[in-house]
Amino acid sequence: MTYEETRAGLRPVPSIDAVLAAHGAGKVLAAAVAAMLRGRFRKTRPPDASRLSNHLRRDIGLPPVDLI
Repeated sequence: MTYEETRAGLRPVPSIDAVLAAHGAGKVLAAAVAAMLRGRFRKTRPPDASRLSNHLRRDIGLPPVDLI
């Protein structure tokens, strides 16, 4: 694989100056803040291991839970 082949599918990234000129500072700032907030709330917590079945617990290396 050559350098030209790897670059064939890539689009050039516009500079921040071009984005500001095209959309304005207010819209760019609002989009950046929205992206930052959206990224923070998208992160989900892993599932609680106590709710997993013994079969799944064994698959990931956890000891089985005794059911009373």
